[in-house]
Amino acid sequence: MIGYTLLFLAFLAFAQAQMLNDTSGVVGQEPGLWRQGRRRSVLADSCLTNSGTTGTCLTRFKCMRQSGTVNGYCGTYGVCCETNIQVGSSTRQKRTIIRNPGTLSSDLNTYTIEAFSSNVQQLRIDFEQFVMQQPTETDGVLECQDYFEAGGFKLCGVNDGQHLYLPFNAAAGVDQVTLTFAVTTRGTAPVWRLIVTQLEGPPMNTKRRSSTSAALGSSTNSLQDLRDIFASHHADYELLAPSGCQQYYTDLTGTIRSFNFQSSGTSNYMPDLSYNICIKSAGSASMIEYSFSKFSMSVQSETGEGYDEFCHATVHTAGRQEDYLMIPQGILAKNMAYQPTYYCGTNNNLLVYASPPYLMHFSSDELTLNPDVETGFSMTYRLRNSLL
Repeated sequence: MIGYTLLFLAFLAFAQAQMLNDTSGVVGQEPGLWRQGRRRSVLADSCLTNSGTTGTCLTRFKCMRQSGTVNGYCGTYGVCCETNIQVGSSTRQKRTIIRNPGTLSSDLNTYTIEAFSSNVQQLRIDFEQFVMQQPTETDGVLECQDYFEAGGFKLCGVNDGQHLYLPFNAAAGVDQVTLTFAVTTRGTAPVWRLIVTQLEGPPMNTKRRSSTSAALGSSTNSLQDLRDIFASHHADYELLAPSGCQQYYTDLTGTIRSFNFQSSGTSNYMPDLSYNICIKSAGSASMIEYSFSKFSMSVQSETGEGYDEFCHATVHTAGRQEDYLMIPQGILAKNMAYQPTYYCGTNNNLLVYASPPYLMHFSSDELTLNPDVETGFSMTYRLRNSLL
């Protein structure tokens, strides 16, 4: 037994030494898996620059090799690096920063994100700064003339602090995503600063084994098994969103806003959107509380309450307004006998409890019947273990 333990420890030490060596000579090792196995989570690599923005903690050499800019220090010997991509360029960096050029030389500004490794599964875009022209309304149709577009999403207005998840499954053949800023009117000076992070999962061909020792005993390549184990523990689990979620919140409490929501003034949510907002569950919680400080969306009939049939028609009618927020398995705090699924109308101070899984679906059509009403929502959520 002692002999097997010493053999495992020897393999472990050897594998760790290999992971720290960028010039390994192992033949046949998949680049993506090798890269993933020797790096930390992107959360651990985050740092705050001297300008108060988000950067990546790297060695000075790696920052220079990635054409980054040193803007502060982090860790023991690291620098806070800003890796910026220029308009019309592409990058394979795990995290990169996209910000508007000082002078716009073109109406279309594109950036191409190529897969960092074959284990990339999602692309997370954090809008640290996002200010573009507000959508304009013509004959009841709301449209973004200047806009950001990626993965079927088209956004304009003010979206500071928002984020977005896009599918980016390199193993399934989706190995690049193009981000586009269209600025044709130049009516509002656009400002954008995006943090784009490629999120990796465990290798698709990794098979779970009941124990490490069993894996070592049954494999023909024990060193490769150890690399697989390390890779699975270094994936971006804390940031990977459940499948189908375009927004994902992982804290026990937080704030959620519709795109282009502003607490003062009149601003409208984006037209023609359909996306899921997901919140990570916790073992200590059995329910979630949604407390809305503002809620205002179009309603089918002004004479009825803004729930269910007043938000979502059972039979589709061309041109009929359908804007709503869907909250499955929810109950109204003011009347727990009422359990609507679709919410619309104007209902500030709305309080809803819901059971897991914690999911909301936002839907807006192309029509804008009343711009004063179609302004969106702002809420705080918190996970709870009871109603008391």
